[in-house]
Amino acid sequence: MDDRKNLWWQIPLRYKLVASVLFMTVPLVAMLIYNNFYAIHTVRGQVADSYKNMLNLYMSQIDSSLNDIDAYLNNAAGSGYDLISLSQAVTDTEYYKAKIYLYKKLSNDVPLYRSLSSFFVYIGSKSDYMDVPGTQDSHYEERMEVQSYLIKLIESDHVPKGMSTKRWFYFQIGKEYYIADIVRTGDVVIGGWLKTDVLLNPLHALQIGEEGNILLADDQGRPITATLFQNAGVQLHLTLNNYELSGAEKKFLVVGAPSSKGNFNLVALIPDRDILAKLPYLQGLIWFITASSFLLIPIGLYFMRRALLVPIYRILMTMKKVRQGDWSSRVAMNDNSEEFQTLGDSFNEMMTEIQALRTNVFEEQLNKQREELQRLQLQVNPHFFLNSLNIVYTLAKVQDYALIQEMTMSLIRYFRFMFRSNTSFVKLKDELEHIQNYMRIQMLRFPEQLTWSVEVANYLKEIPIPPLIIQSFVENAIKHAVTMDESVQVLVWIDELEDEQGPRMLIRIQDTGPGFPKEMLQILQSGRSVENELGENTGIWNAQRRLKLLYGDQVTIQFYNQKESGGAVVEMTIPIDPVMEGSA
Repeated sequence: MDDRKNLWWQIPLRYKLVASVLFMTVPLVAMLIYNNFYAIHTVRGQVADSYKNMLNLYMSQIDSSLNDIDAYLNNAAGSGYDLISLSQAVTDTEYYKAKIYLYKKLSNDVPLYRSLSSFFVYIGSKSDYMDVPGTQDSHYEERMEVQSYLIKLIESDHVPKGMSTKRWFYFQIGKEYYIADIVRTGDVVIGGWLKTDVLLNPLHALQIGEEGNILLADDQGRPITATLFQNAGVQLHLTLNNYELSGAEKKFLVVGAPSSKGNFNLVALIPDRDILAKLPYLQGLIWFITASSFLLIPIGLYFMRRALLVPIYRILMTMKKVRQGDWSSRVAMNDNSEEFQTLGDSFNEMMTEIQALRTNVFEEQLNKQREELQRLQLQVNPHFFLNSLNIVYTLAKVQDYALIQEMTMSLIRYFRFMFRSNTSFVKLKDELEHIQNYMRIQMLRFPEQLTWSVEVANYLKEIPIPPLIIQSFVENAIKHAVTMDESVQVLVWIDELEDEQGPRMLIRIQDTGPGFPKEMLQILQSGRSVENELGENTGIWNAQRRLKLLYGDQVTIQFYNQKESGGAVVEMTIPIDPVMEGSA
């Protein structure tokens, strides 16, 4: 019995994990899926039936109101002497008397139809339009726009003829929608129009969710009411059945009721999320799942604890000791699954090797970084060296001993600074003094073609920086900017800035030359290495590499050309208080 028990705990972890998870979750998931699908389908059907009955009731009321207007217009057109007298008036006096009488009659009757915006009469022979405003507010510009539309419609002979039950048609002017009914008798047309939004006023009090809406739509599914609802994939023309679930990002329960007086439907859009969020049966389902979990989850957790948590906890505790500096800690996994035993043995062997190699590898990396920094600092431009000797030779030929002495002393100071290979940092004032020697050599090489200046606060001169960083960019500026045609000025500007990374030094080197070529500027801005014609890395790459080794991601370098003068500009920011190993 004990052997069987031990055999179970030594079964591979993947089998125990799968068995534990399936044992705990499959019954709950199956029960939840079944109940959710059944409940959702049932509740949607009940909600759809409820809203459909309500929409049919409201649609009947709307149709009844439109039918009353239909009956009035039919009566006025079929048996009313008033319209006939307008069309048969011989003199202007008879015409205006008939028109005034009809206007008074319509004015007295229009308040009986509260949803109506206006009655209108159009006499074709005289091209005369008479508007009788109703109780619904409508401004003068709106009535003029509707009048213009209706006149064009009547004159185009597109008015529905006969006594069809669906005479009401809709039209749009700007962002507003209207429906109208027109009856023709001889040369005279009588009709009425109203805004579709008026028909929806009694429905605003309905609770259909924050994102829901009730609107009118035509048979093609196009809204014909001014609504804020965004038709996000919702199909409004699929509403004549029981209900439809439609929408792209958000689902809506779409329920509709058709009108018997026009080719439009009353449509309700109920957010599916709101329907499901308010289902009362979900509370009972949640309690049932919770009660079931009290039986199934502890069993699953027990197996998972024995199979996973205990050995993982052992590994974590051992790793915590190692992180605190106890490199002699080892983990024991003899009574666990073979995966954890293999993991424990591998971890113990790895810790033994790490403990033996850690110090050597760390020191090796430090030595390698020091060697690379020294190698980069010791790189000397051979052209500069040869040009300097050539200048000394030329001065010796003309026997200008004062300049020979000055040139020689500048070279001595220059190379003394260059060969300080054991120093990772120097004070800013020493770097600027080195640049002064370098610039003096270059000014002797290019007399009256080169000037330079430096702007820096005195308190910044004591701050340590990597040697030859500023000089590398100054050298690059002289190399590409100085010609024998025009004089060039080089400016070094240094200041302090404060940002979220702490105090930093901003160094800007700019010249008045032609600036970076377009292709080189693209290469520099992308962070790629720039090579000379011999395939060698340039001084810019040298400086970038050294800054990366010393500061990591704390340094930033930007390259661009000045918009006004076109000269090249290099800006770099470095920390003011780095870890200055080996600084002098």
